[in-house]
Amino acid sequence: MGAKKIKKLKNALIITLCILSVGAKGQKIKVMAYNVEYGRNVTTEEMSSFLMLQQADVICFNEVPEKGWTKKVGGFLDMKYSYEGDIASANHKENYKDKTKSYYGKYKSILSRYPLENTHEVLLEGVRWSPASAVVATIKVSKKKSLLVFSLHIPTGIDNPKKSKAYHLAQLLKTNYSNIDKIVLAGDFNDRYDSEPLKFLYNQGFINPYSTLNIDLSQATTLSRENINGKVIDHILYKGIKVKRAGIIEEKTLSDHKPVWAVFKLR
Repeated sequence: MGAKKIKKLKNALIITLCILSVGAKGQKIKVMAYNVEYGRNVTTEEMSSFLMLQQADVICFNEVPEKGWTKKVGGFLDMKYSYEGDIASANHKENYKDKTKSYYGKYKSILSRYPLENTHEVLLEGVRWSPASAVVATIKVSKKKSLLVFSLHIPTGIDNPKKSKAYHLAQLLKTNYSNIDKIVLAGDFNDRYDSEPLKFLYNQGFINPYSTLNIDLSQATTLSRENINGKVIDHILYKGIKVKRAGIIEEKTLSDHKPVWAVFKLR
């Protein structure tokens, strides 16, 4: 879809977006996590056309191409605030080019309708491929309400949970972010919701919407090219807020992962 069609679609959704914005200011916020496979099969315009229909307030991208890709998508969506990390997952850089060959690499980023503060990136230690990291930002939903968001991409730690990057993340959260009560961890964890590595995060008070909302994952997957029932490895974990709705979007053409989403109410 071209820029003109995107503009028309944007105008058609303006009333809905305004209503959603009011809802967000009233303490509700929709978060998405999406591993976009470094834009291999999609242009920024095509990605924007899809995301416009989702009406998210915050999008956590994984395997996102290099500097500028996230900001360009945000321009189409009227999402003015973004932060892009500097660490390419597994050092995958020049050989991983997007559909247009204009961008490359596998990074993490955050795109938001609300201002971002205290942006930074944390390197995560542990087994399997490296480097792995999370980009972090405080989302200023209003003057009195904010939310700390991590957009991450880490390898599975199922073979050695106590040396997994999920375990290291849990320790970082315990030592460096213990004074923050409202936190969201969103991205490609490469482990299922009931895996041993994710239990370290649950032990730190984080909750998985799939469990809270009693969503049956036995026939579900977040991989778009593998029909492996129960292989849900993309998650949005939360702490200090209340989940209202959540789910997996059955989009199978834009990436090798499906996007996941959750609507939260800030307490």
